[in-house]
Amino acid sequence: MHSRHFLLALQAGLGIACSSGAGATNSSGATGFGSYTTFVTTSQTDADPNGESSSGGTHTGTDSGTTADGAAPTTSGGGGETTTGNLSGAFETSGASTGSGTPTTTNDGPLTSGPDTTTDPPGGSTTTTTTGEAPGGGNQPPPDNATDENLLVALIGDQGTGSDTKAVYQLILDEKADFVIILGDFDYGDDPDKWASEMESVLGDSFPVFAAIGNHDTDAWPGYQDKLKARLAKIAGASCDGDLGVKSSCTYRGLHFVLSGLGVKGSDSDHEKHLAEVLAADDHLWSLCTFHKNQRDLQAGDKPDDLTWKALQTCQNDGSIIAMAHEHSYARTLTLTDIGNSAAAHGATGMAELLEVGPGRTFSVVSGLGGKSIRDYESGLHDGEDWWGTIYTGNYYLKNGVEVGDFEADHGALFLRFYVGGDPNAAHGYFKNIKGDVIDEFDIVHK
Repeated sequence: MHSRHFLLALQAGLGIACSSGAGATNSSGATGFGSYTTFVTTSQTDADPNGESSSGGTHTGTDSGTTADGAAPTTSGGGGETTTGNLSGAFETSGASTGSGTPTTTNDGPLTSGPDTTTDPPGGSTTTTTTGEAPGGGNQPPPDNATDENLLVALIGDQGTGSDTKAVYQLILDEKADFVIILGDFDYGDDPDKWASEMESVLGDSFPVFAAIGNHDTDAWPGYQDKLKARLAKIAGASCDGDLGVKSSCTYRGLHFVLSGLGVKGSDSDHEKHLAEVLAADDHLWSLCTFHKNQRDLQAGDKPDDLTWKALQTCQNDGSIIAMAHEHSYARTLTLTDIGNSAAAHGATGMAELLEVGPGRTFSVVSGLGGKSIRDYESGLHDGEDWWGTIYTGNYYLKNGVEVGDFEADHGALFLRFYVGGDPNAAHGYFKNIKGDVIDEFDIVHK
């Protein structure tokens, strides 16, 4: 299922019925910015007002984590409209809307604003055929605040060292990710040189890497941060303002993301203020709030509340996706509209395989299977929680609301692809393990 189909259905004012299933080094400079330091590469190749570079090409390889494109919906009716179509098994739509005549719409490709051809057959009925490019395609330029088309981002946390960690790095390369955000806890050995050396043995020394501090990184943080600054200097078009990896706001290829050390380093109130300020100041279409630590309700293990609901509510109000680690498993929620209110299931709504983000709407995900270990699901803490889409732990696997009985958990990475199907407001997510199994898969619509 592609999100453009869902958008088409929404624009037709239709109801939704769910059917679930199992299943070279560049120079850099630093300038003072209040109490922050700004690191910006100088090899930028475009004149984008937001400061991102679109150089480096667009990934066009096959993504084995994405769904097959189903048949485009066809709408017909007499006085009302009914839409049917195979939306890759995710859902089908049906419904009615009032109108004059008996309009019939046939879509020969993505949702478009291309030229229309209209004929008036006898009896006053109307037939309209629409063809052309999707938003951001040949007929319309993409919005200034959009990401690069098909931008693929990997998110991992709790890495450790050794064969599993290297396999996760290799997975990121195999998926042709454009960059990776590490969600804290690097090598667990306070050895920045060893961590960087192992990473470079697979990714090389210039693959775009960003990271947030984890609790196991604090003792040797200056060394880790120096490694991250050195890599940042090689990322053409990337910019990060603030204390890199602790309290920083970054943009790269049209994606905005906050790297926060909330719960690890610095006061909660300072982090809450920083989040509110940078999210309010940013106008990119897609934004991420990234942390190492998490809240107990938003992970599948026994970690305590180490963030603050105020901070996460700020992310929700902004419509920023929340990504965390710390708990060594994978867990993704439904769309959340009242985060922090467990009595109301944090405002969970919608389908497990289709998420919405925008002002007042977000979802959260823990991606803590970067290579260190795999922990179990804590049933005594989490049974009965009805805000989950997918949970993947050592002893329990729930995939888009359906329990999977026969599985063997392994390490892996979360991948988020933005601006898919020619639609800058559509994204696709999936978690894949190092054996190549797609553990979770979902679409995201920015509204």
